[in-house]
Amino acid sequence: MPVTRARTLAMFGSVRIREFVAGRDDARSRLDRVPGLIGLHSVRSGSIDIGSPSGTVRLAENDAFLLNHDATVLTSPLKRLRLLSIVLPAEVLAGFAAPAPGEIRPVSPSTSLLDPAVAFAERAAVVDADPVSAFGNYYLERLLQEMVLGVAVEATRAAAAGLPPDHHRDALNLITAQASDPLLSPRGVAEQLRLSLRQLQRAFRAQGTTVEREIRRSRVEHAIGLLTDPAYDRLSIEEIGRYSGLSGGSSLARAMAHEGRRAPLEVRRRREG
Repeated sequence: MPVTRARTLAMFGSVRIREFVAGRDDARSRLDRVPGLIGLHSVRSGSIDIGSPSGTVRLAENDAFLLNHDATVLTSPLKRLRLLSIVLPAEVLAGFAAPAPGEIRPVSPSTSLLDPAVAFAERAAVVDADPVSAFGNYYLERLLQEMVLGVAVEATRAAAAGLPPDHHRDALNLITAQASDPLLSPRGVAEQLRLSLRQLQRAFRAQGTTVEREIRRSRVEHAIGLLTDPAYDRLSIEEIGRYSGLSGGSSLARAMAHEGRRAPLEVRRRREG
């Protein structure tokens, strides 16, 4: 009898922690197509062959991969398999080349954030058994998103080793990951990338924008995500502003106006309507 089983262990806002189990007697299993989602999948036990456009990828215990779920992926378990997955909206990985639909992108076990991300997800799945406050739900969602983003960025940079540096891309990745940090600044971005501030500004001018503008845009996009998600209706506009790296509701309203977006309260009301 087939023993394939996929289930959601926990859900925090837009992030799901899932488990996929398949027995070696299953000739073929599949990771279903779910448009708009990308998953970080870790093989916790067993091994598996996964079909991809570029061929078959073989993964064993403690291996991990990123997958764009815009296509169904066929799998062939070689032993009893258990996958632990952190699945999140594809837009969280915006700012660098996300996997193509159905693409398997292996993540090296040496990626420094991989083990902490998987361990945190396993613990968070247990925490979900108890009621979680809106504040706890928010922070768990953000931590999981940022951990997956960190894994993806590190894996992408490792894959790009030996290629000419792309300071604009690397800075956007960093900004996306850290936009909710109120201390994030152009100088801080430059220091983390080991560039001078002038070098960083020049890379952004070449793209017709500025570092300050991209930090503001990323914070606004994060705030809009909170305003339009019913899971965060208990958060005030003031709190959403602070959780988006700004000083509060007034600064959020100004930032949204600069980006040509509607006022925070109007964004929330339109979603409710």
